[in-house]
Amino acid sequence: MEEFYYYWSMWFLWVLTTFILEKNRIRLFASAFILLNIILSMYQLQFILFFNAAYLLFYTGAYWLNGYLSIYKSVRRLLLHLAMVFAYGFLFLFALYDPVWFILKPEWLIIMLFVIMTAAFEKSFASRLALFVLGMCQGELLYSLIIRKLYGDIVVGGFSWLSMCSAGIVLIYGMSQCERLVHQIHQIWKRLNKGATKMS
Repeated sequence: MEEFYYYWSMWFLWVLTTFILEKNRIRLFASAFILLNIILSMYQLQFILFFNAAYLLFYTGAYWLNGYLSIYKSVRRLLLHLAMVFAYGFLFLFALYDPVWFILKPEWLIIMLFVIMTAAFEKSFASRLALFVLGMCQGELLYSLIIRKLYGDIVVGGFSWLSMCSAGIVLIYGMSQCERLVHQIHQIWKRLNKGATKMS
């Protein structure tokens, strides 16, 4: 995946949080997080491995959000998270050793798989976002630790990973908004039906 997926996705999210969402502390925090993430994407830090600074910011934010939502108190969520981490590692290793099996790029398969998994098991946008980002972060770390022996020093959370993560966040947001719209239409439809039955 190219770098522009990351930048376009992050700018889209920044415009959304800055100009469209209602004014509150969450909006301010999200806007600052997105801008800081874009700025840090150009830098790398070294702690045994080379890490993209934006990846570390995603990782820190995901851990904080998971702790805030108490996700690890639920065994179901913990198992879902572990399944996502191992699915990430397995798919990329399988694509590395036998790429003939893949019609789509493994990056798109991971995004679709993770979005479907989080949407199927979680109802709130915050829970979906927390599990998606943390699963992506730890899956990338696991994959990088495994292939480090083959390829030497690689950057954990490079632009390919940032593009996947940001595109997945946009998809999760879009899915949550579609569900909200369907729910609102359903509520309006129920009110119209009640009004029609009262008139008859």
